[in-house]
Amino acid sequence: MYFRVIITAILTLAFGRADGLPGTLVYSTYLRDGFSPVAIATDATGNVYLAGNVVLDAITSQIGVLVEKLNPQGTRQIYVRYLAGSASDYAGGIAVDNAGSAYVVGTAYSPDFPVTTGTLSATFSTDPRRSFLTKLDASGEVVFSTLLGGGVPSAAQAVAVTPQGQILVSGTPQASGFPTTAGAYSVPDSGGGRPYLMELDASGTKVIFSATGIGGSAIALDPSGNIYVAGNTARLDYPTTPGAYQTAFYSKFYCFGLCQIGFAGVNQYVTKVNPAGSTLIYSTAVSGPGPGSGQIVNAGLAVDAAGNAYLTGIAWGDYPYTIAPPQGAPAFPAFLTKVDATGQNVVFSVPVGGAGVQVSPDGSVYAAGNYNLFNTQSFLADQTRPEPPPAGSTGVLPQCQPDNTAFVSQAYVTRVDSANGNVLGTVIVEGSNVTAGHVAVAGTKVWLAGSTSQADVPITPGAIVPSTLRSGPLPGAYLGAVDFSLPGPATAPQVGCIVDAANGSHVGPVVSNQLISIFGSNLGPATGVAAPNGPADSLSGVSVTFDGMPGKLLYVSSSQINVAVPKIAVGLGSTIVQIVTGDGKTPARQLPVTTLEPSLFAFRANQGATCPGASVQVGASFFLFARDQDGSTNSCSAPAKAGSVVTAFLNGVGVLQPVNVNLLQIAVRVGRWSAEVVNVLAENDFVTRIDFRLPAVLMPTALGPYLVEMSVSQNGADIPVGPLSVASVTGINVPAGQPLNTYIWVS
Repeated sequence: MYFRVIITAILTLAFGRADGLPGTLVYSTYLRDGFSPVAIATDATGNVYLAGNVVLDAITSQIGVLVEKLNPQGTRQIYVRYLAGSASDYAGGIAVDNAGSAYVVGTAYSPDFPVTTGTLSATFSTDPRRSFLTKLDASGEVVFSTLLGGGVPSAAQAVAVTPQGQILVSGTPQASGFPTTAGAYSVPDSGGGRPYLMELDASGTKVIFSATGIGGSAIALDPSGNIYVAGNTARLDYPTTPGAYQTAFYSKFYCFGLCQIGFAGVNQYVTKVNPAGSTLIYSTAVSGPGPGSGQIVNAGLAVDAAGNAYLTGIAWGDYPYTIAPPQGAPAFPAFLTKVDATGQNVVFSVPVGGAGVQVSPDGSVYAAGNYNLFNTQSFLADQTRPEPPPAGSTGVLPQCQPDNTAFVSQAYVTRVDSANGNVLGTVIVEGSNVTAGHVAVAGTKVWLAGSTSQADVPITPGAIVPSTLRSGPLPGAYLGAVDFSLPGPATAPQVGCIVDAANGSHVGPVVSNQLISIFGSNLGPATGVAAPNGPADSLSGVSVTFDGMPGKLLYVSSSQINVAVPKIAVGLGSTIVQIVTGDGKTPARQLPVTTLEPSLFAFRANQGATCPGASVQVGASFFLFARDQDGSTNSCSAPAKAGSVVTAFLNGVGVLQPVNVNLLQIAVRVGRWSAEVVNVLAENDFVTRIDFRLPAVLMPTALGPYLVEMSVSQNGADIPVGPLSVASVTGINVPAGQPLNTYIWVS
């Protein structure tokens, strides 16, 4: 059958086995749509707290602050609290005390942002921005809520709580005059822009100290109560102390396009302040060795019991690495830097992380990062070559690597040796466009919160998940947990990613009879085996079950399985998938279920489609797996002729096969012209065949590629046909959620 040829051509490949995983993803979910986490924290019993920004009104784009508390297993919401007024308000950070109370800071634009009586709140002036601090008790009830900074507009970016219950807040005023207290460190500020650092009592009604000129986007404490702040500044006069690691800030700039207009870049710094907020113990820049292009952007701070500070972020330009980024690493690599307790020395600086860092009570260091193609050195020349997988990850197959089209970004968590910076292990979170944001530690779990553009991240059974999920763009929050004390056995089957067998796009919701491909390690026999007599429930001792029902296997190997989803009840919201082999079972995974997921069989021309004699060449694009009227496979050496009938193939409509296929209304365009749809047939139980006639008006002077656009309607509703773009920044520049350009050769 022709679809067997298609699948073999796309996916029958051989890869080596992985050597076992460095940790286990024990929890993973698409948590909530319209929500972007900006901070995560845990308490002494392991409960998980998230603070972030949520879309309150899609029409007006009003944003509010959302705080969510989950139980230690991530299976139950203890509370969900909205903090918002009549305008947009934004979260900046969250901290939790020993009693399970949460302290949330951010920026309030609403004149009616909720505040409680008896606090420090002041009225709004012409500039509505105000730093806010809200305390929630263990059940999510508001204890107090206050605005900070008097009448000076400002934005709060970080919060921490001392063991005694005092509350530290840091941020940036937008004008001069931010209030200070006698004895606190202070740098005169004309016009705003210098950070502030303040401490309030446990009731939120009294300012213990308020310092200006120091502060940042991250706060941490050591056992002695010393305060550490880190952040970014474009100023060259941020205070430093004699003998510190880097006492001078250097001018940085960055630019875009042809670089005709430049912008001031920022430098990273870390400052250690005594508990009274009056004296700098040390303050140092941690950036490049001199002036130049780029900027050093801090994204996180943690402090260990000995007072060593750990910084993470992205280096756009020279950075003082002690271990150089590997060959082929991004032009803007991540960094994880350890500064000793004196602030005089960098102990190590390694190219991992970039999106958050935490130190566990036992001294282990964990950093979050993103694995993508956005910032590779080869981006302009070759938009399809991914950067190397993050250090410490194992068995990452090419089909699971970002390609800037079907897969754009994936998040990861890395465990690092605190003594020397050696990477001890890395776990990648798959998805088409997942971005790591923040990490928190609870026992042996490392929690990771971030954003995703659609609901195609792994979902572990029992995790909190919205009742209905759909394919296509669905920006929302991702939440996961990795346990590095549970390394995966070297021989157990492990899933790396699940893709649509038609074109390699990442799988989110699935439908009955959809053909999918599972990539990973130890999935089956070392030598690939195709089903000899048609789809089979079991092949070479391998089966794939969906809620216990076997899927129909087409091909199995150690690194790849091609399987058809069995017929699942339309009303079922999800299905539990598991691979069973002679060496064991993969961890169960939950896939959302939908009713229709049309996707064209197509292949990615990774280096662009160069074809001798063609009138036009196209860049990195998809080309249809199409059959010409004479039965040959369409290609630049076997193009279709204008006016002839061409056959394309659809995946993801198998639930309608074979008798109800006429419920689909399918339209085809080729170039600027509509094409006659001659037949819509069931090729078999899994694949739908579309015969369409090329317009006779197609008369290129030479061989050329023509864009094919297919639309599917069901019950009057238009459904986009994949492959779909997963981000607006792609190698072929198609907006997120729109069909990617797919071509056919015509002469």
